[in-house]
Amino acid sequence: MSTPADPGARWADERVQRWLAQADALDRQMAPITALLFEGAALQPGERVLDVGCGSGPTTRRAASLVGPDGSVVGLDIARAMLDAAAAAPPEPTAAPIDWVEADAGRWEPEIDLVDAVISRFGVMFFDDPVRAFASLAAATRSGGRLCAMTWDRRDRSPIFQVPLAVVLRTVEAMGHTPEPLAVDGGAFSLHDPDVVTATLSAAGWADVAAEALAVELPVGGGLAPEQAADAALWIGPSRIVAEGLDPDQHRQVRQAVAAELAGHVDASGHVVLPGSVVRITARRA
Repeated sequence: MSTPADPGARWADERVQRWLAQADALDRQMAPITALLFEGAALQPGERVLDVGCGSGPTTRRAASLVGPDGSVVGLDIARAMLDAAAAAPPEPTAAPIDWVEADAGRWEPEIDLVDAVISRFGVMFFDDPVRAFASLAAATRSGGRLCAMTWDRRDRSPIFQVPLAVVLRTVEAMGHTPEPLAVDGGAFSLHDPDVVTATLSAAGWADVAAEALAVELPVGGGLAPEQAADAALWIGPSRIVAEGLDPDQHRQVRQAVAAELAGHVDASGHVVLPGSVVRITARRA
C-alpha cells in the first residue's frame, strides 16, 4: 500500500481514475508513438519482454502478441489500479502469458527471469534516481539484451502541448490570474537531452545508447472535434495544471477559447491533429 512518502502515492486515487477513464482515447492518440516504439524494439517470437510503466497494458498486450505463445511478458507499474485494469482485459489465445507486477521501477529489485528486451512508452521519465532505476532495469536484462523507450522531447518542441497551453495562459491572465511558470524540460520532459540520456544509461550499465528526436502527428484524444479535443487538452498535461482551480464559469471560458484555437488544426475528417516531438531511446545491456 502507498504511503505519503511512497512515490506510488503520486499514482493513486483520483489521478489514476482520470487516466483510466481516458485510457482508450490516449492509446489512440499515441498510436504513432506506439508504432515507433515497436519499430525500435524489433521484438521477435519467443522473446522475454519487460514493459515499464505499463499502465492499463496496451503496449504490454501488443508485446505479448508479437512474441507469441513461446515468449513471456512482464508488465511493471507502480499503480495497483492500473494493473487491475490491465489484468481484467481478456488474454489473446495466441499471445504470450503476461505477469503483472506492482513495483516502483526506481526501487525495484527484479525477481524475474532475465529478459531479452525492455520497452516503455512514457514510463521512464519520472524516476527520483534515474541511474538507480535504469540499473534495476539492466539487472533484469540478459547480457546483450536491449532497451527501447519513448519519452517526450522538450515541451516547447511539441505543439500538442504548446498550442492549447498558450491559449490557456492568455485567457487566465486576462482574468487576472498569474500562473506559476512551468518548466519546459522537467517531469514528463526530463529525458529529452541526448547527452543526459547517454550519461545516465551508461552509468546504469547500458551500452550503445542513442536518443533520437522524432516528429509525430497526433490525433488529440484519439480523433475528436475541436470542442471535445479542448476537453482532452484540459484533462492532462500543462494546460490542466494552469486551468486547475478555476471556477466553473472561468473554466468554461478557457474551454471555449481552446476549442476556438483548435478549430484551426483539424484534418479532413474534422478531427484535431497536432504535431509532437518525441525521443526514442535505445540501448544494449553491457
